[in-house]
Amino acid sequence: MSVTTVIRDLSQLLPVAQTACKLLFQECYKAGIRDIFITETYRTQERQNYLYQQGRSRPHSTGAES
Repeated sequence: MSVTTVIRDLSQLLPVAQTACKLLFQECYKAGIRDIFITETYRTQERQNYLYQQGRSRPHSTGAES
């Protein structure tokens, strides 16, 4: 798996964290908040190292340069 791959699969979380996410979604929907999502569920140590190095030893893009 590439260090640039983002994993958003809730099944990658521990059961207690899966339940917490589902409850969060339910409460948000009840409050009328529909645009909510999990940005990342599982991150390998290699990906964490890659992200940590952004702006330290390699250039990165924030997406705001356009």
